[in-house]
Amino acid sequence: MTALAEAQGQANPEAPAEVPLYVYRGDSRSWGFRLWEDDERTQPYDLSQVTSARAQVRRRPDDRVAVELACQITLPNWIFVHLSAGQSQTCPPGRWDLQLTRPVSRVQTIIKGPVTVEPDVTR
Repeated sequence: MTALAEAQGQANPEAPAEVPLYVYRGDSRSWGFRLWEDDERTQPYDLSQVTSARAQVRRRPDDRVAVELACQITLPNWIFVHLSAGQSQTCPPGRWDLQLTRPVSRVQTIIKGPVTVEPDVTR
């Protein structure tokens, strides 16, 4: 499975794709991730059995959750992650990841990466 082009060519195909998030403080943002079973992007990744998608930002992986991102699954193979303007006001730089849950509580982290936050000027 790949998440856009970011997961292609990884040494470990089971490792989550590395995707950085850029946040401009005070702005709302949405990111779309189209998932594929194959590197050629001909087979959509089947999200029909996914019961939930969760994404969080933390300053460091073991710190408390700083921001819980809203996630939306759109079949057959899109996941949208949303950050509100209010959330971006308090979002720290750090790390994020996106996890999918399937029946019987099978959890899989499919995307991870750094979070960069740039201070805004107009408030």
